[in-house]
This record gives sequence, structure tokens and C-alpha cells, in this order.
Amino acid sequence: MNDRMKMTAALLLLLISLSTCSASLSQFAGDWTNADSNTGGITNLSISVSGSSASVHAWGRCHPTDCDWGTVSAYVFSADVSSDPVTQAQALMAVYNSGFSVTTLFIKPQGSSLSVQSYTAFQDSSGRSNYASSYKFNRKATVQLSASGLLAGVAPIQGMKRLQTSILTGKQGGN
Repeated sequence: MNDRMKMTAALLLLLISLSTCSASLSQFAGDWTNADSNTGGITNLSISVSGSSASVHAWGRCHPTDCDWGTVSAYVFSADVSSDPVTQAQALMAVYNSGFSVTTLFIKPQGSSLSVQSYTAFQDSSGRSNYASSYKFNRKATVQLSASGLLAGVAPIQGMKRLQTSILTGKQGGN
């Protein structure tokens, strides 16, 4: 299968998987971390949005520190040819070419998270099998300071339980 046929097949997969709901392109923007902290695949994404364009910076699991895949321009997909990608974005596609493999990421909003489908095709005649992976990414917690240095906003930390301490009983419990 040549590269053009692979790209066409990948685009068809994306179009088939698109739901009818739309999202603002800004919903993709930010720093994201894999919900599975033990993943052997993609660990972090940083998505930047400017107007109707987006770029994706990815990191993959390596030891002792994650491998920086770099930043690529992303293709923005909307419901149809006349849709406004800024207000009706449904998915992003980012393609990473390492020289020995090509990895295509399809990124879709899933509630407050991102669903990422990854397809890796080897180009180096190594005999390795091409493979597909699925990931869920959560937005990284952020703290913003106002111009006066006061706390301006805090993004919620997902999965965090609030520690309750009772002075009378000395017992601790979570919500």
C-alpha cells in the first residue's frame, strides 16, 4: 500500500468515526496527560490553537525521560465543507514522521477529555508489524496568577479526593 492510499484509508477511518456533535477548536488547546500513568505509548500532548489552525506537540514513553516527538501542524476537521473550523471543529489529525515510521494521531473531544487514536506504520523494512493504539487524555491542572500576584484561577485536578479530618474523632476520610 503506497503512502497516498494509507493517508486516504486513515482519513476514511477518521470520517467514519466522527460524531455529529461539534466543538470549538479552543476546546483542544492546552496541555494534556495520558489518563494511564503506566502507558508505554504517548504520555503528553500540548495543543496550540491560533485562529483556525492548530499544532500538536507530543511526547512518548522513554527511559529515563520521555521522548520529545516535536511539534507538527494539525489538520482540523469539521462536519462538512462549509463548516467553520473555529466553532465547529470535530477532530484533529497530526502526522509524525520519524524516518523509520509514520504515526498518525486522530484526536477527538470526549467530554472534558480527549480520545486519541494512534496508527503507526513502519517504513524501514524492519519487518515490525504496523499497530494501532487508543488513549484517553485529561487536561493537566494549571494555576494562574493575576497581575497582582494573587491566585486567578485553578483548573480542577481530576480524580483527586478531598481529605476530610474530624477534630473530634481524629479520623480521616475521603469524599
